[in-house]
Amino acid sequence: MDIIKQIERLKKMHQLIFAEKTGTPCVFAKKMYLSRSQLYNTIDIMKTLEAPIKYCKKRETFYYETPFDLELSYSFKAIIDDEAKEIFGGFSFRPILLDGTIISLL
Repeated sequence: MDIIKQIERLKKMHQLIFAEKTGTPCVFAKKMYLSRSQLYNTIDIMKTLEAPIKYCKKRETFYYETPFDLELSYSFKAIIDDEAKEIFGGFSFRPILLDGTIISLL
């Protein structure tokens, strides 16, 4: 799965759990466009990040047992030609564009 989609999914799940507006596991899975097993796999990922996630049958929602906040971010940086030459060890680097075109940095 695309890493950006995974990060955005974790952020959305966190918001719903934090607000205690997930609904049952089946409803939550549908909100997240996941199967129920995929939902639990993602919850397990969050638990590895020490998220104290619990489920309340009475309220039919997932919630955080203790105060918890999750901050996930990512950034992109354009690399100019000189940096690309330095990073990749000189002028012999021949990057290929997404369409398969070979470009030269000379």
